[in-house]
Amino acid sequence: MNLRRLIGALSAALLIVVVITVPAKTASADVSALDVRIDSVSTPVLDFSDPTQLVELKGTVTNTSTTPVTEAVVHFWRLPTPIRSAEQLRELRAAPPIGSRITDLPSLFEIASVGPGERVAFTVKASVAQLTQGSTPLTFDDATYLIGAQVRGLPGPEAERSIVGSEVFPITATSSPVASSSLVMLTTAPSWLPDGAFIDSSLVDQLGNGLETLLVSGERDDVQTAIDPALYDAAVRLSTEHTVAGEKVAGNGIALRWVQRVDALAKQGRLWRLPYGNPDLVRAAASGQLQQVLAWSRAASGSQLSSLDSIAVLDDPTADVVAQLGEFDTVVVRDATGAKAGPPMLIGAASETTSPEDGTALASRVSDEFLATRPPLHVIDDAAAAAVDAELGAWRTHIPLSPDPAEPLIWSPGDTQPWPDLTSALTDAAGNAELLADLTATPTPDGSVLGAMAWSAGFSDQSAAVAYVRTSSPAEVSLDKITLSAAGAFVMASRTSTFPATLTNRLDVPVAIGVRFTSDSPQRIWVPDVEPVTIEPGASVPVEVVPQASANGVALVQAQAVTTGGLQVGKPVTIEITASDFGRVGWIIIVVSGAVVLGGTAWRIRAVRREQAKASMKENSEPSQ
Repeated sequence: MNLRRLIGALSAALLIVVVITVPAKTASADVSALDVRIDSVSTPVLDFSDPTQLVELKGTVTNTSTTPVTEAVVHFWRLPTPIRSAEQLRELRAAPPIGSRITDLPSLFEIASVGPGERVAFTVKASVAQLTQGSTPLTFDDATYLIGAQVRGLPGPEAERSIVGSEVFPITATSSPVASSSLVMLTTAPSWLPDGAFIDSSLVDQLGNGLETLLVSGERDDVQTAIDPALYDAAVRLSTEHTVAGEKVAGNGIALRWVQRVDALAKQGRLWRLPYGNPDLVRAAASGQLQQVLAWSRAASGSQLSSLDSIAVLDDPTADVVAQLGEFDTVVVRDATGAKAGPPMLIGAASETTSPEDGTALASRVSDEFLATRPPLHVIDDAAAAAVDAELGAWRTHIPLSPDPAEPLIWSPGDTQPWPDLTSALTDAAGNAELLADLTATPTPDGSVLGAMAWSAGFSDQSAAVAYVRTSSPAEVSLDKITLSAAGAFVMASRTSTFPATLTNRLDVPVAIGVRFTSDSPQRIWVPDVEPVTIEPGASVPVEVVPQASANGVALVQAQAVTTGGLQVGKPVTIEITASDFGRVGWIIIVVSGAVVLGGTAWRIRAVRREQAKASMKENSEPSQ
């Protein structure tokens, strides 16, 4: 081989290497001047057996730049590459290749000009015959493809024609329905207090709207439903006479019917129970409160749903959190894949990335389920998710939740932030409740219901949860509003004396208060404690102080108001107690006692002498013998 031919061969080889290694050009806009939105798709699937099937895309283009876009043309776009896996779909959606545009007139829409901020509606369409023919046809049935709208135009006076906007989405060519499972969540943030009273009437509105939509979704065949027992108990209370904002309200028929329908699901074996209050277990774990919250939920769940199978639904948990939930029959991890038989049964739930406002939601959902390696589970927890799930209709077959086929559970743990303010608020609430129980001589209320509901996943942020705790808890008690008043000094003239003191209650609740006395010289003067007495709100009660002395002297006695549990309330009062004249009293007692003894002895002597004189006179009067 001569030198020229060798150089030529090397050049050709280098060219081949360069062509192979340069990444394929994508369909990303040269200038993203237009925001393209597809509002509707005429069909969620392609039927290659019907060449006349028409795929119509309707949407809008909005100029988000500061320069007019002129001579714009919206094209029906397609990518002929068949997609066989969810991973392949993610990669192609992240960077769509150029693909091909259908240039037939019905498949494009011309826009003369779009000024800054202006929005223009468009419609483009293509038949299955157009999509499956030509130089870049969609050729394989039972596969997923990318289609969409691509806009080319002039993004400025001196600019060249380029892609100025696009939107693409997946659509599947299939004649068979896809399969998936659905889990409906009947939950809401609590609008009722732990004692059963309602803060407002918002739950009635929810039962007739959002929670009604969710219940309808759960009533579909082969759909499983999970309910918060706290919500169920609240709905039961609403169905009978109840209290709203302090006022008695008659039972509500909407609530009654809603409860009856939930009971029907339970009888069919299609109802599971969430932990009481539906606490955010991942948030609780991040706050170091997971086991405490679980204990509260167990203690609070005294409803008639306790016999149902239990389930926990988690967002972004760590593996450690999942490992601590062995008490549940089923654990669902959202935005995860895979499943494992239990107990507990572990199931990953699909990521919900579509909404009813997204015109491509249905086609995307069908494609996601078609590409899934196992039937995906969809968690339906609001009306929007219920609407998306309902749209699948005949395109989907519902199947019961199952760990089969088993796959490793895979998800990306999130960085859930703790809620320290909520933890502190619950600690304060427990302390205030215990103090109030001590003050009123009543049993300490069980804080399980409050603790479980305060961690509800329905609260949007920490401040909302803290506000609920404060609304549900007694106000902080000021112990300074209970006072003891007594004289600063008292003089005793006997071993035991009595003087008054007064207990005053300026709180809004009746309290039981006693008085404890401490003497600095208890061997000389001491005061027995006063047992607790009940004092009504705003009232004062007199109590008797009964000091006792064993010798003359002075003692400083501190009087302190205390609760039934011995907790000091209010400020202490120091009383100077003096015992005097104990010597004189004793002397009188001794003298009087001596006089009594001496008088008794003299009287006895005189009586003996009289008896002796009588005996002598009798002897002298008798005759001698």
